Parts: sequence; structure tokens; C-alpha cells
Amino acid sequence: MSNKVNIRPNVSMLSVLRFLEYETWFALAEFVDNAIASYQANEHFLRELHGENFQLEVKIEINDPENKIVIRDNAGGIEAENYARAFRAAEIPADTSGLSEFGMGMKSASCWFSDFWTVRTTALGEKTEKTISFDMDKIFEDKIEELEFYSKPVDENFHYTIIELTNVNKMPRRKGIGKVKSHLTSIYREFIRNGMLILFVNNEEQRFKEPKILKVPRYDESNGQSILWKREIDFPIEENLSVKGFVAIREKGSTSEAGFALFRRGRVIEGSFDNGFRPNLIFGSPNSYRYQRVFGELHLEGFDVSFTKKGIQWDENLDIFLQLLKDELTTTEFPLLKQAEEYRVRASDKDY
Repeated sequence: MSNKVNIRPNVSMLSVLRFLEYETWFALAEFVDNAIASYQANEHFLRELHGENFQLEVKIEINDPENKIVIRDNAGGIEAENYARAFRAAEIPADTSGLSEFGMGMKSASCWFSDFWTVRTTALGEKTEKTISFDMDKIFEDKIEELEFYSKPVDENFHYTIIELTNVNKMPRRKGIGKVKSHLTSIYREFIRNGMLILFVNNEEQRFKEPKILKVPRYDESNGQSILWKREIDFPIEENLSVKGFVAIREKGSTSEAGFALFRRGRVIEGSFDNGFRPNLIFGSPNSYRYQRVFGELHLEGFDVSFTKKGIQWDENLDIFLQLLKDELTTTEFPLLKQAEEYRVRASDKDY
């Protein structure tokens, strides 16, 4: 059975999406965000159908030889009432409180990766699977404003979305795939930790490796009691803006993996994997000990993000935030930054 969906207005907007400044993992994150948003919107019905132990699964397959990427999820699917909106650029969803808030994620990421992509989906409680294909060259050339989608009957208890990107322009290869795995695991660590999300990349389940926290006496009391060098953070920045989380010292320093991860709505926005957020006021210069040792997870409440979700919109609040955070880390009773700078690891007999 064939039907049509209107992709106006703003078809021309799709043509510029391939030039967005994405990293591969942030583009792939758009699909994961949509799956999480769909799961959260349908959690009650999914648990009713499958039991309390139901978990969201997102599977990303990066097929290098075929130049193809496939993203599958078992979330709620794209329901009939939202189907047309889902494929129109910049059509903001009714609920913007979750990870799908700009109405651009799937479109922008798909266009960035490929000029030809297909979406196959069936929604919870519906008896139809719909398939739609975007041939971007044809859409621009013929100024197409309506696309056909094809539907077929399926079991009403089926629910999934499968996105296929073919002839991928920006294909991660070899080491790049390892980096994608590390960044995605870092970005979604909170959802993986709490058991809500099982994330697979090339059939390998991704698990976040927690850094070990330093537990030693104060730098100026070498024979004193061992302290776990972790500071809980919870303070307001201004009305409706606040930060919660922790800052700690790594047991083993890492030039690449130290730094802060900044979260919003449970997802890392800045500071994933080897790209930690390291403001000079707190971390000092790249050759300092604290630059390699300090790390933390900071959840920002009330802040906006860029529409590619790779940056916090600070406005004038960044300086205030950093100063308040520094004050928390430089108290006399718990001088975390000083400890990170001054503490020296005693060499073992083996090292000698």
C-alpha cells in the first residue's frame, strides 16, 4: 500500500544539513536520543507489554565494506499522529522536555552522513509498518515536496525503528570506529549505568569503565588518614540554573581522559571520552598535575544547548559557574585542587 507524506516547509533547509559541524559520534547520538525519547514516552506501555525488566536496546552497525550504517531500536516506534512531523525539517515535537527537542535530530544526522537514507518503523499498538526513503539529490533537483511511504500489515505488539544510511559520505573506519564506541559509551554512561539502555556497536555491548578515585592522605600529612578525594557538588548559579554532581581526583593521571563531563537531561553534552571540559581557571596549564588528575560529572539544570547538542549555551553564566566551582574545590578542610597539584605517588620497589 502506498501513501504520501508532505516534507514541506523548509525542504531547502535539508540541503545545508550535510555541512553541519558534527563529529561522527554526535551525529550517531541523534538517533540514540530519539530512541531514548521514544522509550521514555512509552515506558509504561512497553513495561506493560514486556514486563518490568524490559530494556531499551539500540544497535548501531557500521558496515565498512558496504559503506553503510544501520541503526535499530526497540523503542515505541514513530506513531501515525507524529509520522508526518517526524520527516519535516525543524518541526518541533509537542513534548520538548526530553532528548528530542528541536525536531531536527534524525533529519540533520541522516543528511550529514548520506544522500540516501531509509526509515522503517512500526509503533506500539499499531498494525502497520511504514517505510520511507529520502533520495536527497532527487529531492533537491526535482524540488519534491511530497514523498511516498509504503506500508504493510504487522503484529500490533511489534515496535521498532530501523534507519539505513547508504553510500555514507563520512564513514568511520578502523581506529575511528573505536573512537565512536568510546564517545557513545561516555555520552550515554548514565543511561547504561541505570540499566535503561543497552547500547551495541557492531554487535558489541558497550559498557562504561569507571575511573578509580585516589584514596590517600593529604599532601601535607603524609602519615595522616587516607581520604577518598571526591567532592559532591550541589549549588545554584542563578534563578532556575543549578549544578549537581561530583569532582574527584583520578587514581592514575591521564592526559587524554581527565576533565569534566557536562550533562544535561542525563546525557553528556560536553566532555565525552578524550575531549574533557577543562577550563584553565580550574585545571591550569596542560603540563600541570591537576590537568591530568581532576575529573568529574556535572549535571546542569535549566541550561539550553545548541541544536546539534554538542555545546551548552552559557550566556554570561560561565564565569560565575567556574568561580563557584573553584570555591568548592579550594576549601581549607578539603583542598581538592591543591591535593591534585601537590600529591606525589611514591615509586614502588619495582619502579626503582
